Amino acid sequence: MRQGARSPNHRRAARGVLVLLAFVAAGCVRSTETEYPAVSGQRVQGASVVARGAVPYRVGAYELVFPGETDQARRAALLVDLAGGQGHARGFVEWGRSGEVPLTYVAGGWARQRDVKGESVTVFELSLSALKAGDTQRVTSDSEHSTPIAVRVVVHEASGDVTLTRRH
Repeated sequence: MRQGARSPNHRRAARGVLVLLAFVAAGCVRSTETEYPAVSGQRVQGASVVARGAVPYRVGAYELVFPGETDQARRAALLVDLAGGQGHARGFVEWGRSGEVPLTYVAGGWARQRDVKGESVTVFELSLSALKAGDTQRVTSDSEHSTPIAVRVVVHEASGDVTLTRRH
């Protein structure tokens, strides 16, 4: 064998190491799937007023509850203005463990309403910003709660079933 030439076994071993490195590197890539479990809830109150002009305009109010024992959303109150099935949403979300004082987050974002298999569904894409206790004028500076939380809330209008999913 000439100097610098590699044996077939050495080449196979090198390929094996490359495959292993590729596998490890692929495992280190951040998943595009949510790492947070979805939280189920229920719409307990809702009101809606629709103006039937050239473009349908709807104003809606939602009170949502999320029963559970883990650190999660507990309650939300959302207002939505929909023109042609999409528009601005705002409100608040309370988040925390049952039996503890919850953190309050101001919610803002967008909503759209659509038909899914014949059922009207309202989807909220929201950013939640924590309020500092005792000071509702400023968003908290606590580093743990200063980064907004992105959530998707899906309300099935006929049944009142709600799903909240925390997003990255």
